[in-house]
Amino acid sequence: MRRKAVLILVLVVTASWAHGGEIVVGSLNMEWFGHGYKPRTGAQIATMADYIRSLEIDVLAVQEVSQTGDKSQNGVADWTDLLADLGPGYQGWLGKTGGSQRVGFIWRTERVELTDLGELNGIQREAVPSCDKETFPRIPVTAFVKSKGGGVDLRLIAVHLFATSDKARYAEGKKLNAWVKTYLQGNSDKDLIVIGDFNSKSLGAQGDDDNDNDGDSETIKNLEKDGTLTCVSKEHAEYTTATSQERYDHAALTSALLNGKYVKGSWDVRREAISLAPTDYKEAISNHLPVTLRISDDEDPDNDPTGDHGVDE
Repeated sequence: MRRKAVLILVLVVTASWAHGGEIVVGSLNMEWFGHGYKPRTGAQIATMADYIRSLEIDVLAVQEVSQTGDKSQNGVADWTDLLADLGPGYQGWLGKTGGSQRVGFIWRTERVELTDLGELNGIQREAVPSCDKETFPRIPVTAFVKSKGGGVDLRLIAVHLFATSDKARYAEGKKLNAWVKTYLQGNSDKDLIVIGDFNSKSLGAQGDDDNDNDGDSETIKNLEKDGTLTCVSKEHAEYTTATSQERYDHAALTSALLNGKYVKGSWDVRREAISLAPTDYKEAISNHLPVTLRISDDEDPDNDPTGDHGVDE
């Protein structure tokens, strides 16, 4: 009965989110997918695939994925099962680091092409002064995304920033800001998105992540320093977790994209499924909610050369 109920749920929430030649970019922390902390059955993995399809996201950044874990115990990795259940219209890829909490992408092959996939070259684990942690246990991953309909291309970076140490997360924000600055100086296409689980629960929703309760996030401040990036998630004060009042999931855009093909106001926390069936959602999908934004295909074709993006393959 539960399998049937969730299938009805995802069919109900299916809607067309992309208009014309637009593409939809999103992120979902899949909460220990393929790991013993949150094992899924084969039916729940199929439900996850149904749900991802229902969202109609063209490229989805994913976090907390084990590439080899088989917690459904059918002899096949849960990640492999998920891609099979998604069907031939989808493809997936994961980074090398992060152990059972890898970062990667799932995309609709009929809608977008992803090239130049890899982890960010020059980003590495480093000790943080006055902190017993190191930055980037999960190296950010990146891809060059191009709409097959023409007119849209961009550099996408997926992240899962540090969870347990504010100082390590602040340092990661600074490192990413510097990486993006260097990228913008060396490439003609300056359309870029950093998206994922920032583990920053503030921006006015629940205090600051360094506990000074000023409503701002030092992690976000470091990403946005000197105008390098702007967090569009500030547009939407809704929490991105299902059972707690936290805003972990964000997206930051370069000014070229923010003032160009980003569809203003399109940042969204997708609550349709959790609102209809909270227990089913949390058991089969995640404690995180998907977040999405739209990139417009206007009358001015983009499709710039990919250039040298500093990807560590």
